[in-house]
Amino acid sequence: MSQLVIDTEKVKGTESYRVSARKKRSLAGKKAFSAVILHFLFHGLNVLNQKDERVREELSRWEEGFTVGIGMGAGAPALYMKKTEDGLLRLFAGQTDPRDMDLMIQFKSVEAAFLVLLGQISVAASYARHGFVLKGDIARAMSVVRCMDLAEAYLFPRFLSKRILKEVPEKQMGLLHTYLDVVGRMIVH
Repeated sequence: MSQLVIDTEKVKGTESYRVSARKKRSLAGKKAFSAVILHFLFHGLNVLNQKDERVREELSRWEEGFTVGIGMGAGAPALYMKKTEDGLLRLFAGQTDPRDMDLMIQFKSVEAAFLVLLGQISVAASYARHGFVLKGDIARAMSVVRCMDLAEAYLFPRFLSKRILKEVPEKQMGLLHTYLDVVGRMIVH
């Protein structure tokens, strides 16, 4: 894993950090890409709730009003969801406090989240690397992770899914059908 070296200088008793323009652009790109992936993940979970019985079964175990958050720090993209009778409802980040979530997966950095969202490492590998902090019940977190694993299996091509999942689950609809349903849902909502 690469390390970021930051120059610090003292200005009137406080430390000031200078980061290169290249690193700023890289971080901005990772934030933008992470926001897109979280958007697809949300809509993918809702489509799978309708089309895949395993996701539907997992979500049916969550009580009405159960809230889940996936974040990566202040000023970075986040996904906050609430279980409703119709599926998952996205909560606006500006109006949602991560501390109020029933379950919060808080990545320690944009880099740590980016590796998971891009499919370079699994959620389990990120947990093993201490890439995120979990607030809430671990059993419920496992349910969320199972749903995320199924979504990754549908949204990522098989060669990527095989790298990050212990076992690639059998799909109940094809990749193209999944993408068309997700994009259609995004257009409607």
